[in-house]
Amino acid sequence: VVLIYPKTGLDLGSTIAPPFALLTIAAPLPKKGIRVKIIDQRVDKAWAQSLRVALRQKPLCCGISTMTGTQIYFSIEAAKIIREETGGSVPIVWGGCHPTILPEQTLKSEYVDIVCVGEGDETFVELVETLQRKQPLSGVKGIAYLEGSKYFFTGERPLLDVETLLPTPWELVDVEAYIHPDLYLQESRRVLDVGQTSRGCPYRCGFCCSAAIRKHKWRPMSVEKSLAIIIENVKRFRLDGIWLRDDEFYIDQERATEICKGIIDNKLNIAWYTSGTRVSDLLRATDEQMEILKKSGAYVVKVGAESGSDRVLRFIRKGQTVEQILAVNQKCKKFGIKPAFSLMCGFPTQTFAEIDQTIDLFFRLQEENPEASCETIAQFTALPGTELYDIGLQNGLKPPETLEDWANWLFHDNDYKGERLPWFNGKERRAIGNLNYLSILSRTGAEIVKTINNKPLAMFLGILVRPPSKYFAWRLKNKYYNIVPEIKPIKWFQRLMFSSK
Repeated sequence: VVLIYPKTGLDLGSTIAPPFALLTIAAPLPKKGIRVKIIDQRVDKAWAQSLRVALRQKPLCCGISTMTGTQIYFSIEAAKIIREETGGSVPIVWGGCHPTILPEQTLKSEYVDIVCVGEGDETFVELVETLQRKQPLSGVKGIAYLEGSKYFFTGERPLLDVETLLPTPWELVDVEAYIHPDLYLQESRRVLDVGQTSRGCPYRCGFCCSAAIRKHKWRPMSVEKSLAIIIENVKRFRLDGIWLRDDEFYIDQERATEICKGIIDNKLNIAWYTSGTRVSDLLRATDEQMEILKKSGAYVVKVGAESGSDRVLRFIRKGQTVEQILAVNQKCKKFGIKPAFSLMCGFPTQTFAEIDQTIDLFFRLQEENPEASCETIAQFTALPGTELYDIGLQNGLKPPETLEDWANWLFHDNDYKGERLPWFNGKERRAIGNLNYLSILSRTGAEIVKTINNKPLAMFLGILVRPPSKYFAWRLKNKYYNIVPEIKPIKWFQRLMFSSK
């Protein structure tokens, strides 16, 4: 079986994490006598040739995992090679967030034969065995396919018990390609994303498709299994930092605290963080729990702040207030933990006065806590499967009608045609795009440069970007974002990297 992980567009330094979407579905296959070849376009510069070589072995199928946007373009590039080399004799199986949400539309593409809907851990291994035995696809729960022009969906597969997940088959990839200095753990040099200790999230943020796909259910691994994953990987790969890709690690604070105690008791001496932390979780943590969190090495918490407007926070169903965001900032300051806040703008019904409140929050958080950072003020992009996507449709959102066109449904590009942000006029959309760029260029770009493994290159680029970073921060703070001609070359480069056009 050949599994392909497509480029995301701008894959640099610590942004390149292991392709867990493929590793988890690959884990049970060797025990079934199935050999697996993983091709990660982000780290294999000659991925097209690697794919052609793998196809000569006549695989049972090729699997591609993709999210909405740029990955679709590079997925299709891989699928074209598969079609050319095999003449259509090897089935192409698509999985991931985008095909899961829009399986029927995805199947209309000539480069798709089967879609895995939802979690593929159990579905994919059954599908491979079915293809191996040449049995009917109808017997595999959790897939969609076409027979002629007729669409078939075999039904939802129940969410799996995460306690049964197999260890990550690291032997299928070059692990060193995913070990980097990190954007958040800047004192650590060997940082690796070691996977999840839980899946899902019970909350209902209107912009998040991950929680919707997993039915708003949180499924934790036991403390023992979670610690086994952490300890084994830290020792095996000599790590001084890790991150856990849990959507919501701190829901059960007693469990989280026990994992922290295990890290301390095993003297791992690491720094670590998780994908996201909810404001309410940090606010209800006791002083003792915060101390244990810090002592275990969790020097950084990534916090979804999202907006500086209480009305917008209610509208997007975030379940928090600006006052609570500021309180979390102070609580982290008290315990010497660095909060990294994420913010967004461009929601339906949002006014520019509310957007300016978000800019004010961006700087206030960092002024009130010098250790705090704000990743970016991201441009909102409605994702299918979310509540805000449905609201967007009511406000003139024009989604693509083909899989190929979804490749340009981008988070980091100006919405020139008004397809993604039709509730703003052209001038307003350009301003939002400028704002997004200014927030990235004022800080995040310089921080990402530090995570490049090539030290001389990282130092050179760091010196190069420092003066413009300060300038762009000045422009953003003073809200000079309506017209920013200085970033035109950067936009051009971004479109070159992220867009298929």
